[in-house]
Amino acid sequence: MAKCVNRCFGFLCGVFFACALCASGEDAQNVLADAAFARGVMVTGVGHDEPVKEVRFSLEDEGEKESPCWRIAQWHSRGKLEHTEVTREKVTLRDAFKSVTFNRKTGAVTLTADASRDYEKQRESAAEPWVHLLLEQGYFARAMRCVDAEAIIVEAELELTRMDEKGPQNMALHAAQFSWFLYLKNQEENSPGWHDFLWFGLSIFDSRRDFTQTYAAQDFAVPAGKFIYNVGSEETLAEKVVPGKRFTIRRDILPDIKKAVAAAHTQGFIPHSTADDFMLDGMNIGWEITGMTDAGMTIHRMEVKPVMRNAKYEMLNEPHGERSVTCGTDGIK
Repeated sequence: MAKCVNRCFGFLCGVFFACALCASGEDAQNVLADAAFARGVMVTGVGHDEPVKEVRFSLEDEGEKESPCWRIAQWHSRGKLEHTEVTREKVTLRDAFKSVTFNRKTGAVTLTADASRDYEKQRESAAEPWVHLLLEQGYFARAMRCVDAEAIIVEAELELTRMDEKGPQNMALHAAQFSWFLYLKNQEENSPGWHDFLWFGLSIFDSRRDFTQTYAAQDFAVPAGKFIYNVGSEETLAEKVVPGKRFTIRRDILPDIKKAVAAAHTQGFIPHSTADDFMLDGMNIGWEITGMTDAGMTIHRMEVKPVMRNAKYEMLNEPHGERSVTCGTDGIK
């Protein structure tokens, strides 16, 4: 009971401060480029050395739009989202094991992965790769230096559309996790930690538990991985996530970013960078499924809205207007 009260109190405090800061920064704009996914997507292969293809969302009579700035990553799947259907209402990319559907009217996107069929057998070791289905943006329309922000408000409205675990599950190995990661990059050329990088995340759903705790450690998905700081859902959600019920995450993450840098220092990472050195620029959101579980999530709305000091944005590389943002083929830089 005490833990529940503490969680709810912390959640309500976070919402209160986020709302207060949003009210004080009504001119804050969403920095996500092409938030309605009108320009299409780039689609990776299933391995990092495979080519990336471009999928446009326009019908022949609608004319060409700018190049896509979003990318779908489908690491370690057996399918390649090779089938695309475009109508005036929606765009669907699918293969035998997963699908990504974009609602062209509302801007919602649904990520569905049937990992129970994608895996030929249940994973038996943490060293085995696992299925990813992620929506990525390598660069925002506007990047912001954390030192110039009074607050950084993130908000998303989501809905769990599918959750079906198949066969025996080992909690140490098997889970379906849905997370939102934002990229912290040290772009200060005069900083001794220039080019340092930190994964900053919000844990949204984990099939093994109702709420997750904050996690801070090295990224073990790749050799010599960067530091991950993932804010637990016990800090951002008042109720557990259940299928068919919309829920909203809303939080000022600037204090969390400062905690993330401090935690990295404590564990020996990024020793030459401070929180003031970092710029928030880029993100990914989606599924990492390590067992035979079928899962789906709809992102109805998603925003990253900085409240900048003196109502000014700190631009990266472009002093005037929005940047021309494309995902390219080489991922995160």
